[in-house]
Amino acid sequence: MPQVLTQTQNQRLEQQLRLSQQQLQFVKLLEMPIAEFEQRVKKELMDNSALEEGASDEETGEKDTKTSDEIDANDTGIDLYGDSLESSADFSVYDENDLPVYVPGNAGEDTRDFIIGDAGSFIEYLESQMMNYDLSDDDERILKYLIGSLDNRGFIDRPLSTIVDELAFKEYLYVSEQDVERVLLILQNFDPAGIGARSTQECLLLQIERQLNSEDEPVSELKEKVLLLEKRILENHYDLFINKNKERLKTKLGVSSVQLDVLFEDIKKLNVNPGFALSESSSSRVQTQIPDFIVETDLEGNIQMHLNSGEIPRLHVSKDYISQMKKYQTNPAQLTRSEKEGMLYTRQKIDAAQMFIESVKQRRRTLYDTMKAIIDLQRTYLLTKDEEDKVRLVLEDVARHTGYDISTISRVCNSKCVLLDGRIYPLSSFFKLTRKNAEGEEIDGHQVKDMLNEIVNSEDKSNPLTDEKIVEIMKKRGVNLARRTVAKYRVEMGIPSVKNRRG
Repeated sequence: MPQVLTQTQNQRLEQQLRLSQQQLQFVKLLEMPIAEFEQRVKKELMDNSALEEGASDEETGEKDTKTSDEIDANDTGIDLYGDSLESSADFSVYDENDLPVYVPGNAGEDTRDFIIGDAGSFIEYLESQMMNYDLSDDDERILKYLIGSLDNRGFIDRPLSTIVDELAFKEYLYVSEQDVERVLLILQNFDPAGIGARSTQECLLLQIERQLNSEDEPVSELKEKVLLLEKRILENHYDLFINKNKERLKTKLGVSSVQLDVLFEDIKKLNVNPGFALSESSSSRVQTQIPDFIVETDLEGNIQMHLNSGEIPRLHVSKDYISQMKKYQTNPAQLTRSEKEGMLYTRQKIDAAQMFIESVKQRRRTLYDTMKAIIDLQRTYLLTKDEEDKVRLVLEDVARHTGYDISTISRVCNSKCVLLDGRIYPLSSFFKLTRKNAEGEEIDGHQVKDMLNEIVNSEDKSNPLTDEKIVEIMKKRGVNLARRTVAKYRVEMGIPSVKNRRG
């Protein structure tokens, strides 16, 4: 039978979400609490010489001095699933009057520091992430030992074979080197990225891999290419990178001097000391917590809200960079190769400075709108502080009220806190937790926590209940929870693990 060759054509329509570089930057800034945000701004000022603090020579106090209540409608937060935030304006011609300026400390903003109690050590922070993994008893013991073995940089500074011997000698735990390495890979998935590395090279590679494989913050195609080049440098040409042998690296990678400088600059931004917090004194457990919002109420039912501007300075694009760019643009056809590379570098720095300022302004607007919506929706509870007055509030409610996407609201509420009449509350506390029972009816999440507390208090202390057993008891009472949810509630309530509850 003769062979018949056929050719078919299929057409497929796909819709994919791709965040722009500015959207990704905005998302990262939005997630940061005020203390971390302050450090991020300081780092950007150091990394980008086109971004300057303070008022420029020609600026007056009239420019961009609106209060938070008076911010333009165009100066809004970003909808991650829409087109509300496009890349900034055309930079073919620069107009200093159109460049953004960030002015903090407006009438709607405030800054204060407050001392709170025990905030937990860095080791406890790492151990709290263990509940996200289904670990055997042996794996849990190995992981805790590895966490306790981290040096001040957050590295494992001795061979795994040595750790195997230490586990056998100190913990009476007999495992193989492969077992320890498998558990170490779990530790290397913890936050902060780079923790558990065995060398600076591995630490940097772990951070690049985290960026490449991030599902929450997918990178653009251009950023992916940059990261893959950086990974190639660190994996295959680490000695050349350490010795700054740029000429050989250019030949190996097939890139220009400007491109290689950008790669070097990007790698230098990675954290080579992910365990820095381990070196801080653990004897003093009292820390300064800075609220992101200040809310004050009075007996007449009035509520005033301020954003905390922190130590963020006034930000603007460097006048010197703008002048330099104008010189390049005077006669671009006659530029030499080096001058074209200089123009490209200058443009990149100006673009990055403008993008950062816009993201900072949009962060402020989004925080303000979100907190204002929570106040509107949870007004009675804010005035009385009575749990009985707390209405059922979920992220979707705030998203509808503000017009932002639910993911944007989630990023604001997951890491921020508010000073309400002298007491600090996490933003998440203004939401009423709900769960569904076996009949599909919603029940208050606080009732679930009360039930969990009652089960633990009535257990046999000589044989305490595991999280799996608590799940079974909850299920018999008509509440279906996952084991991880029980573990999460238990940690939030300060209930120790089953091993630490054994009397």
